[in-house]
Amino acid sequence: MANFYTDNPDLKHHLTHPLMQKIVALKERDFTDAEKYDYAPLDFEDAMDSYDKVLEVVGEICGTTIADNAEDVDHQGPKVVDGHVEYADGTKQNLELCRKAGLMGMSMPRRLGGLNFPITPYIMAADIVSRADTGFENLWGLQDCAETIYEFASEEQKDRFIPRVCQGETMSMDLTEPDAGSDLQSVMLKATEPPDGTWRLNGVKRFITNGDTASTYVVFAVTDKTKGLKGISLFVVEKGTPGFSTGLHEKKMGIRGSSTTDLIFEDCRIPAGNLIGKEGQGWKICMHTLNGARAGVAAQALGIGEGALDLAMKYVQERMQFKKKLSKFQRTQFEIADM
Repeated sequence: MANFYTDNPDLKHHLTHPLMQKIVALKERDFTDAEKYDYAPLDFEDAMDSYDKVLEVVGEICGTTIADNAEDVDHQGPKVVDGHVEYADGTKQNLELCRKAGLMGMSMPRRLGGLNFPITPYIMAADIVSRADTGFENLWGLQDCAETIYEFASEEQKDRFIPRVCQGETMSMDLTEPDAGSDLQSVMLKATEPPDGTWRLNGVKRFITNGDTASTYVVFAVTDKTKGLKGISLFVVEKGTPGFSTGLHEKKMGIRGSSTTDLIFEDCRIPAGNLIGKEGQGWKICMHTLNGARAGVAAQALGIGEGALDLAMKYVQERMQFKKKLSKFQRTQFEIADM
């Protein structure tokens, strides 16, 4: 049975880095959670053992089910049914396995239902998932949006939104627009605050990953156009909110397991309590979010490379040419060494 964690000894190198002791001590707050949760680590060694065991679970799920489903998911892809996008059958199975294994909201605190993982083992998990199916990593990895909520939201907002992510609800980060790309200061989606204590959103987002299949959306919108970047704010929009719908479902060349759609806001009314952070703080939150996302994108690229190398190694060890395996040719050996 394949395990994408245990078959790659390079991964464990990161867990043995000397800085991990300081990282773990900070993340575990000197292991005070052990007084409240029987599954919280007692000390550094216990924490490392916990990370190791969880990563083994990730490796097993990825090395078998997610990797086995990847080809069918790529062929089937998400499809539009009754105006809404549905995941491929394999993607649904992958998600359910990750939910049951507690692999959603991995970096969130235990009090909110997460595993309280530091960024290092979490990004290792992202690498492993990407190796199995990078399209699924696009979906699974958007649990990162919970980090944004945790960093900038009020305690009430954290208690309202984050446990749902840890229980398996999926998320979407919504920045890109038709005429703005990812240029934050060119965002046109407008949020106005009527006297009734709600916010009204009007505009369009484009090329949004997990656009019609998420449950919780973090949306950047203009609250005061005269202030430029300092007039951008962040809101949480929940699926099913009146005035919130999806448009074009993109047909993609690759990473087909995740859906990519337009989001349409037509006088979409959301509660005042769905503003994350302070009004005008959106640019700061966006930079924080993108800085964190870079590690995930790098892990995704590395996972793709690992998967490609794995397939290449199998191929050259099986393919016969001139009555010998390709792996016996010096040129092939040089190319594999470069990879």
